[in-house]
Amino acid sequence: MLPRHDGEGWIELYHHLLMLRSKLTFDQLVGINIQHGELKSIIRAAGQLNASSALCSNHVMRCGKHFAVFTGNGRIGVVRPVQIKRCDFGEGELYRFSPSTSGFWEYPIGQRTDRWTDSNVHYCSLTSGGTALWCDWASRHPRMDVDGFQSDTPIGLLLNLDEGTLSVYQNAHRVATLKDGLSGEYCWYSAVCGRTTSISIERGSAPGEEQAG
Repeated sequence: MLPRHDGEGWIELYHHLLMLRSKLTFDQLVGINIQHGELKSIIRAAGQLNASSALCSNHVMRCGKHFAVFTGNGRIGVVRPVQIKRCDFGEGELYRFSPSTSGFWEYPIGQRTDRWTDSNVHYCSLTSGGTALWCDWASRHPRMDVDGFQSDTPIGLLLNLDEGTLSVYQNAHRVATLKDGLSGEYCWYSAVCGRTTSISIERGSAPGEEQAG
């Protein structure tokens, strides 16, 4: 059962429940080099080199297990469900955007609420080449190369908020745990960089798990 936060109305709770059962979509695009594909579940570069990001910000995950499959090239992962408002930035400041860029950390951490709990894992991602990183939006942490990762192969991510872990799957097998210590609210995230990269997302089930998303 989806827990209700303090001060959260039943209508808001019901909306979140419906979104967790609906098709995953990238609802927030940030940066000059990003656009939707044929569907809102697909993003692609817009012909420039700037790194740009997409958040499934309408699909907020707060408990239980959630699994998504990503296909394409770029960076994927989870991030806090922050809202990036263009009106808060000057001309050109959002041409390039990534939650891992230290120059942006003050902005999302300013949106912290009790719904994030006390976890300092605010962002965790994996490149299509198998390099993982995470951020607490206060200091830098070492990157990690994932052993056994296969490039050019669809990537499944399992966010298990019962155990506080984010794990990667490929070819119906668990490859590695990218990070532990996750709790609170997150949404799925992707980023593209370059002139031709694209990524799609779809809800799925981890091997041995019931439907989650």
